[in-house]
Amino acid sequence: MILLTVITTHLSKIRATEIRKFIWLLTLLIFTTAFNSHADEGNEYAIFSLDSTFDELSIAKARQLYRGKTKRLQGKRFELSDWPDSSIQRSEFYRVLLNKNVAQMNAHWASLSFSGKARPPKVINNPDMNTLLEWMNEKPYRIGYAPVDSLPTNANIIFILHSEK
Repeated sequence: MILLTVITTHLSKIRATEIRKFIWLLTLLIFTTAFNSHADEGNEYAIFSLDSTFDELSIAKARQLYRGKTKRLQGKRFELSDWPDSSIQRSEFYRVLLNKNVAQMNAHWASLSFSGKARPPKVINNPDMNTLLEWMNEKPYRIGYAPVDSLPTNANIIFILHSEK
């Protein structure tokens, strides 16, 4: 607000070239701030299991996993989990891994589910790490994702997703 007051007060004294320079710098400042605040929101996410027999995944295999393009992982059936639609974890994970938003992924999974090609991930209704871990502890072949810094010590990390910075 202060910046706008200064601009309007001194606008008559500024030449056209100076205005262009100022607008360019202001635009650069806005884009830099927007990029930095978006990058600060992101975490490193890990796709993990409590089953220690799953091996590390490639980026291609991780993408296939969360696109419903694979039914077995290293010869074993598995179940995927997902966070609630409104969670930051879900929107950031799909944005970074697949460059998709939550609505696009919901439509994708609905299409696969309707056609019988794949079952969508189990949505953990409570966006709490303990709820996810309880679900995963019930069966060893379950797979989830979460911010790396929230994982338990017994997590078998099979892929780490780094957000682009």
